[in-house]
Amino acid sequence: MTNFMGFSEFFMQNPILVLTLLAHVLADFQLQSQKMADLKSRRLNFLILHLGIVLLPLLLLGIILPKYLLYFALVWLSHALIDFLKYRLNFLIVRHHAQKFAFLMDQILHVVCIFAFYFLLRQQQISAPRWLSEHYLMLQAFFFFALTGKPVNILFKLFFSKYQAGEDSGETIAGAGAMIGILERMIMGLSLIFGQFTAIGLVFTAKSIARYNKISESQSFAEYYLIGSLFSMISVLLTYGLLYW
Repeated sequence: MTNFMGFSEFFMQNPILVLTLLAHVLADFQLQSQKMADLKSRRLNFLILHLGIVLLPLLLLGIILPKYLLYFALVWLSHALIDFLKYRLNFLIVRHHAQKFAFLMDQILHVVCIFAFYFLLRQQQISAPRWLSEHYLMLQAFFFFALTGKPVNILFKLFFSKYQAGEDSGETIAGAGAMIGILERMIMGLSLIFGQFTAIGLVFTAKSIARYNKISESQSFAEYYLIGSLFSMISVLLTYGLLYW
């Protein structure tokens, strides 16, 4: 299989960059509750708490890799500046119903700063330590599963919730659907990594059997279910392409 536009080779040659992106995904998604995500744009104390959480993995990286401390510090400062700007502009964002645009711009700016500072300081830094390069496959897998976990759930909820069917009359557990989505993408990811491509079909077969009654009885639910399944598949394949092809 051909290299996907050279991204996988690029990431492999720059494990420090991958490590920093992983720290961002963990702090901005995995370690951030929905309550904090909603309130950090309106209440300063929640914003400060969030920035403290963002600081923790970067501080840990700075201790492990002290020669990159300036880079990690600049990444945190840029994150704080972007989030504070979003906090100050929140009233305009709400007034113009621009939450989706604000979310996308927020994430784009964070990623741009991570890349920009990395390349600006690259000439002043030595190459990544040998142990990090030797364990890159493990780092790559962690980054892959971090990207295809909670971030995909949030993106789907943000941009596709309008297709959701009406209130579910059956009994369900809060958060079960999101967890099922994460587990299905994890199984898909493991199947791709180990080359067991046929196992991917079993995931969707099992999901379809479990939801067969609702799919057959409700056209709106069937459409929403299909959108969610296809979005999960696309997100896993794109991420796999970026990191492994």
